[in-house]
Amino acid sequence: MTNQGLAFLTYLKSTAHTREYLHYCYRHHGEEQAKLLAYENAERFSYGLQLGEEFLTAAEQTPFSVKPLLYYYSLTHFLKSCIVTVDPEYPSTSKVLAHGLSTRKRKKQHYRFLEDEIRIQPHGLFPYAAASLFHITSFPNKVSMDHLLQPLDFMKPIYHYKQKTSINEPFFPDLASSFAVLYNLSMLVRYEGEWWGEMIQLRDREDYVFIHHFLASIPEQIYDLTSNWLKNQSPY
Repeated sequence: MTNQGLAFLTYLKSTAHTREYLHYCYRHHGEEQAKLLAYENAERFSYGLQLGEEFLTAAEQTPFSVKPLLYYYSLTHFLKSCIVTVDPEYPSTSKVLAHGLSTRKRKKQHYRFLEDEIRIQPHGLFPYAAASLFHITSFPNKVSMDHLLQPLDFMKPIYHYKQKTSINEPFFPDLASSFAVLYNLSMLVRYEGEWWGEMIQLRDREDYVFIHHFLASIPEQIYDLTSNWLKNQSPY
């Protein structure tokens, strides 16, 4: 994480600073009760950032095999705090609390992670975050891991060594793409233990190096992408 990103997230740990920050965000979005809403949401916003950071810290002490779960939960909390800055009533309905993504539970016999696809659901955290944070309301029916990973700047060095590949135009901003990839990895940990365990132990699948590089890079990316998005909403 860059020092600038770290400094801003540290600054927002104080509810006094958080109220000021949210007050600005809500005024910018035309909320009539901006000051009251900022006061009501300050602790919820700060606690989301705290939980996101604590999941990342916990991941540092856990085996590689379970890291995707903790990274996914970390980014989930960071995203929810981001949403609070533009939607003070979040969550207004139970529909927005689901993942908003789905994947095939039973994998094919010769399953390859890079070819695996996720489907974007009409309701849930992913589509709501995409609309609220990035104004994206139209989605493809499904998207592969390869198409999500290739355009990420921090994945380009490892893709450089992959033959016959071309960098695709990104489907989503990096924050959204990273969340979608972490969702799928967390599902593998939860429901495909045999495949996941063999991949880690044997390291004989091409998928391994791409997954390993992604997971090695993602803690810093979560911090930086979150802090950059939050800072872009403020006058700081």
